[in-house]
Amino acid sequence: MEQPQQQSFDGLVELPLFPLNLVLFPGMDLPLHIFEERYKSMIGDCLNQNLPFGVVLIKEGMEVGAAAEPERIGTSARILRSELLDQGRMNIMTKGERRFEIEEIVQREPHVVGRVRFLVELDGEGCSELVTQVNDEYVELVRNLTALTGGYTSRVTVPENPVELSYAIAASLDLETHLRQSLLVTETAAIRLADLIPLLMEGNQSLRERIAKQNPFQGPRLN
Repeated sequence: MEQPQQQSFDGLVELPLFPLNLVLFPGMDLPLHIFEERYKSMIGDCLNQNLPFGVVLIKEGMEVGAAAEPERIGTSARILRSELLDQGRMNIMTKGERRFEIEEIVQREPHVVGRVRFLVELDGEGCSELVTQVNDEYVELVRNLTALTGGYTSRVTVPENPVELSYAIAASLDLETHLRQSLLVTETAAIRLADLIPLLMEGNQSLRERIAKQNPFQGPRLN
């Protein structure tokens, strides 16, 4: 059974943090290999208590060694599966759950712990029109990504919720880390989708070119 996190009177909860050189979006799968002693202990506690931890992009510092300085906005991660290896190392599969904002760092050793506030997700104005604009491009993106690995997808499920759709697109695109963090920080799904439209079109064009190079003799695809 999932253990509730202790929430203080001001709505903040304490969350163990995992600073990484990547951005995790809600709904996104993230496999991790755990080998440092501090994170073996941290992940062990999360597994024993069925609690999430926070993934935050490193602002300053390194993934290994002294505690890094994290960005202010991150995403909580839930452990879906774990595999115990020799010397206490672990492979875990996690999924992003909820965005949060760090209000205060309350611990830096052996691992970082923050007092965080979970953020409310908002659709924003003009969402329905934006969803209509990106639907076909998102379907093509999924099909292109599948084709790049030699597969084919006849049916693509498009998230109906605009917030979920915006994160699904952001997670699927090959973007520079600072752009991914900017999309994570964005307050509404509408603004995020508007920012994603040109990136999505550019991503599909790049994927089409890569697929054409892999299959130079393949004729035009009929939809």
